[in-house]
Amino acid sequence: MTTPTRSAVSAFTGTRILFMRIVAVYRHAPALVAVTLAAPLGMMLLFGFVFGGALSGGADGAAYRSYLTPGVLVLVASMGLVVTASTVNADLHSGLTDRLRALPIHPVAMPAGLALAETVTGAVALAAMAGVGYLSGWRIDASATDVALAIVLLVAFRWALAWLGIVLGSAIRDEQMLQQLAPLIFGTIMLSNVFVPTETMPSVVATVAEWNPVSAVVAALRELFGSGTSVAPDASWPMQHPVAAAFGWTAVLLAVAIPIAVRRYSSSQ
Repeated sequence: MTTPTRSAVSAFTGTRILFMRIVAVYRHAPALVAVTLAAPLGMMLLFGFVFGGALSGGADGAAYRSYLTPGVLVLVASMGLVVTASTVNADLHSGLTDRLRALPIHPVAMPAGLALAETVTGAVALAAMAGVGYLSGWRIDASATDVALAIVLLVAFRWALAWLGIVLGSAIRDEQMLQQLAPLIFGTIMLSNVFVPTETMPSVVATVAEWNPVSAVVAALRELFGSGTSVAPDASWPMQHPVAAAFGWTAVLLAVAIPIAVRRYSSSQ
């Protein structure tokens, strides 16, 4: 009798099985999706309806909400990073990860199944937030091709952040430390063009914000959805070419995070 190897179950089959496990968790606890939406929804209401008039210079607040919505969509995708990291950390502490490592499944199946499930549930949250944006006055003014490209970019960015969340959740074993990291991640997301154009920021802060991957994705969505604004001539390269920069940042995140995540899940340490 032979002992099955860890790759006895193919990567595809293992990924599908573990994907269904995570989806089942969300199906029985839909409040987890609501948690991802809570902060961005609050920001949408606060900045769109309370501060919208002031931020738009006294102009129509609906125009600012149209500008804001693509940024809030990226905020929803980005907040999912914390949820993914927390899920990975909880699995580590419960011993589930060690039990999965002992099964004869391909090493890539565990992180890939989790990343896929987090991306699918993230897409549900994004669709819900898009509906809120529509009710707030946001309208798409772009071709079907541009809209499709925008959706692909948003989902791909969420996919990349899911892998990054897996890396963080497996690297930071202390649950309290991970919770303390959440405000830092949120602060990094806020240092962007989600709420205001980078041209209104001090030069040094504007440069940092323009090279923030979040800013590139937000600017790309505004351009593709037809709700973009003019770009200053002296803006950084990512703001001059937001679509290329957004896909480039997404590719870099995936190239860095996937090998690290797979290696950490393959290790028993």
